[in-house]
Amino acid sequence: MSRQLDYLVEIKGNELLLERFIDAINNNTCKTAKEYPEPYLLVTGEKFLNSRVIDYFFESRPFDKNLYIDFFEKLRKLESRGFNNYSYTIGLWIEKRITKKFFKITGNDWDKVKTLDSNLELSFEEIEILNFICYVAVCHIKYGASYETVTAKEYFDIVTQLGSKEVVKLKKEGTGKLPKNITHYKDNDLTCDANDVFATVKIKMKNENEEAYHNALIFINKLLKTDFPKSFEINFSPKTKELLPLKGLPKCGQNYLFANAVKYQNLHPEIAEYINLAKHKWEWYINLEDENCAMPSTFAVFALGLNNEKYFDVLIDYFQTVAEEHQSIQEKFTPVFLDKFGINDRSIKVYISCILSMQEHPHNKAFISYFTNEKNLNLLMESKAHFSEYYFTEENLKDYSDSGNDVQEMADYCWESVIYTTFGQVENFDKITKQLTEKEIEIFNKLRTQ
Repeated sequence: MSRQLDYLVEIKGNELLLERFIDAINNNTCKTAKEYPEPYLLVTGEKFLNSRVIDYFFESRPFDKNLYIDFFEKLRKLESRGFNNYSYTIGLWIEKRITKKFFKITGNDWDKVKTLDSNLELSFEEIEILNFICYVAVCHIKYGASYETVTAKEYFDIVTQLGSKEVVKLKKEGTGKLPKNITHYKDNDLTCDANDVFATVKIKMKNENEEAYHNALIFINKLLKTDFPKSFEINFSPKTKELLPLKGLPKCGQNYLFANAVKYQNLHPEIAEYINLAKHKWEWYINLEDENCAMPSTFAVFALGLNNEKYFDVLIDYFQTVAEEHQSIQEKFTPVFLDKFGINDRSIKVYISCILSMQEHPHNKAFISYFTNEKNLNLLMESKAHFSEYYFTEENLKDYSDSGNDVQEMADYCWESVIYTTFGQVENFDKITKQLTEKEIEIFNKLRTQ
C-alpha cells in the first residue's frame, strides 16, 4: 500500500498550479513546509515536492543563463539547506543536457570515465549552459560540504574539455562578485589575494613584523564576513618557518600564520575574531585531508589555547563544534595542553571536551600521571557526577531526545571513553592502583563503576 502524501508530485495535470509556484518563488512569497521533505508551500496552502517544481521549471523555461541563475539564487535563499536541497536535481539536468550528449560514460558511479565525442559541436545555447555549469560548480564550492569540491572539479573539467575559457577566467579573477578591496591587498610588507571560486587565500610577506601579520588577519577577517566559501585554504610560506609546538601537526599556511601571529599579544583579538568567523561544523581546510582533516579555525584555536588559560572557553566551544566522526587532528593537542597547564578545575573541562570531540581519543601513558593524586581524581569524580551538565550541549540533548536515547545512558557511554583515554585498558589498572593511597584507590574504583 503506497504512503498517502500531503503534497503533490505529479507535473502532468498540475501545470497551472506549478506556474503559481514559479511566480511565488520569483516574487519571494513561496515558503517551505516544516515537515520532511519540506515541500514548497503557497500562501493559499498548496504544497508541491521541491524537485518536481524544479523539473517543471526546466521543462517550461527555455534556457537563459540570467533567468536560471536568478531563479536558483531565489531558491537558495528559500530552502532551509540552501543550495544543498536542490543540487542533485540540477545535476541530473546537467547530465541530460550536456554530459550524456557530449561524452561517452563508462565505469560505475565511483569510477566513471568520461570520453569526449569530438565530432559534436555546441550550439550557442549549449555554450551558455557551460557558463551556467560554472555557476553551479561555484555553488558546490561555496555552499556544499567540503567533499563537493570533487563535483565542482568534474564540472570544471567538463566545460574546459568542451572549449570554454570560463574556468581560466575564474582561476584568475574569481567570480568577480566580491569587491577588489576585499579580494586584494598590498603594502610595502604584505600582498594578499583571495579567489572565491577556488577558495584560496594567498599571503606573501616581504617583511615579517607585527603590522604585517595584523594586516593579514584584518584582510582574512574582512573576507570571511562576505560570501567567501566556508571551506578554504590559506597559502602562506614565510621566511620564518615557525610552527605550533604540536608534534605531527601538518606544515601548512594556517600553521605558519597563527604560530607566528600569536606571538604578538596585540593581535590576539584579531585571532579570536578569525576563530568566530571561520569555525563552521562540516567545513574544512581544503589543503588538508585524511588524518590531518581540520575544521577552519583549528590552528588559531590551538595557538590561543596554548597561550593563555583565558582562552579555555574558546577551546571548549571549538571542541563542541567539531564533527567528531570526521576529525582527529586534535589528539595532537591534548598532551601538549596538559604539559602546559596540568589539571585543575578549569583545564579538566578542556581535557574532557577534547576527548569527546572525536570518536575515540587514543590513550597516552603520560595522561595517567596527571590523575595519580586525590585532588585530580576528585575533579574527575565531579565531572562524572555532573557529566551531562558540563559536557552535553543543547544540540546534544536535542539529538538524544529526538533519537530516543536516554541522557544518562549516553553520559555513561561517553564516560567510558574518558576512562579509556585517561587510564588505558583495564589490564593496566592494577599497575595504576599500586601508585595510589587507599583513599585514592577508593575514588579510582568509583570512577570505573556506573
